[in-house]
Amino acid sequence: MLRFDVYSWSPDSDPVCISPGDGAYYQSSIHPSGEYAVFWGGVSGPPRIWRADLDGNDCEPLTPADSGARQPVICAISQRILFVSGRGVKQPPELVQYIFREDTTGAPRRDKLLHLYSMKPDGSDVRQITDGPVQDQRPVISPDGKTILFASTRGGSYGLWLLSTEENATPRKLTTSVTLYRPAWSVDGKRIYGYTIVTNDQHQAGWADPLTGLWTPLANDDRGHTHYLFPCPGGKNLLIHSNRNGLWGIFELPLDGKTPPNSIKPPGFEHLLCAHPTRAANRIMTFDSFPASSWSSYKQGSYKPN
Repeated sequence: MLRFDVYSWSPDSDPVCISPGDGAYYQSSIHPSGEYAVFWGGVSGPPRIWRADLDGNDCEPLTPADSGARQPVICAISQRILFVSGRGVKQPPELVQYIFREDTTGAPRRDKLLHLYSMKPDGSDVRQITDGPVQDQRPVISPDGKTILFASTRGGSYGLWLLSTEENATPRKLTTSVTLYRPAWSVDGKRIYGYTIVTNDQHQAGWADPLTGLWTPLANDDRGHTHYLFPCPGGKNLLIHSNRNGLWGIFELPLDGKTPPNSIKPPGFEHLLCAHPTRAANRIMTFDSFPASSWSSYKQGSYKPN
């Protein structure tokens, strides 16, 4: 199993490991004001959601050890955490020690049923949001807290769906001219960012209109594979991870579509893979990487961050 850890990084200091450091911890989400971060993973057994202080002094699991959970995201308005889980479904849970062996991107198996849930920041008051014989994943909440965007196999094929947070609301599919992956809301809620597969050698970032689905690619994301997008608080850039320079790393992609992406290299990680960046209003970032013991696996080409 590949090892991963999650780090916080303030621009005027060195990165700090905020995950336990004993397994695979992945895909963090920072609180918009920089209060804490959440991520998923573990050492063995079903993966869990973890909450960590950004100084590295406190980290604790929020979900139980007997049911898998992944892909947490923080909604500051409702003060809740959205996440994905197969709890309540009669199926063997995924085990973290095999997730990164069977599929090194960490993606869920296609035969697993997964649904959206929410909980309070301390892990209490868990509420199921979606159900059915489907795989729902990658939830993101609109800036006003009124709409959940998520990826799903409902309808018989992969697509993006929108769900109002009002009680008894019905999801509606977002129809776009391209297949859109890794969705993210713009800071003003007027765009849905994501990436699409242009060719085998290029996965390009862009945005879709949440009402019409009209797709606009970002011309300055002109090479390599972009596999993750996080809108910066100022609304002018996207944080992405990409292999546009050969090694998977973090870049700041201007939304003007013209200015070239700027490579961001946290101190001490100049020659290591870094992925899944998020940034709070106070400029603190989180990202994940792996220790030197896993470097040989990456050099052999067996790892591609999802």
